[in-house]
Parts: sequence; C-alpha cells; structure tokens
Amino acid sequence: MINIINKEPEECEVMLVDINGYIHYETVLAPYAGLDIDLQQLLTGIYTLIFQTAHTSFTQQIVKY
Repeated sequence: MINIINKEPEECEVMLVDINGYIHYETVLAPYAGLDIDLQQLLTGIYTLIFQTAHTSFTQQIVKY
C-alpha cells in the first residue's frame, strides 16, 4: 500500500507506470487530499510513481517484490 498526500495548493495528476511505459493507475488528486494505492494486484517489478502539477513534477521508483 502506498499513501500519497498532495501538499500543493493545486490539483495534481498521479500515475503509476511500469518499466515498459504501461500506466497501471492514473487519477487526479485535489489540493491537500490524500490517496492510498494498493499494490497487491501488481506483478513483481520496477514501477515509477509520477506526481505532476502545473508547476511541479516529482518521480519515485518503486520496487514490488
């Protein structure tokens, strides 16, 4: 389980992408809202969590084993 909190005063797009570029999860998160993403359905591998607003961008590598 991944817990994400949008600390920005604007909406953000959250994506979970595998190493081949396939988007497994995508949503828009309201300002200061929280989100839980369950990883149990995903296969073992390396994923990238992308957090994007109009002014900022953040990526985080996740290893599911």
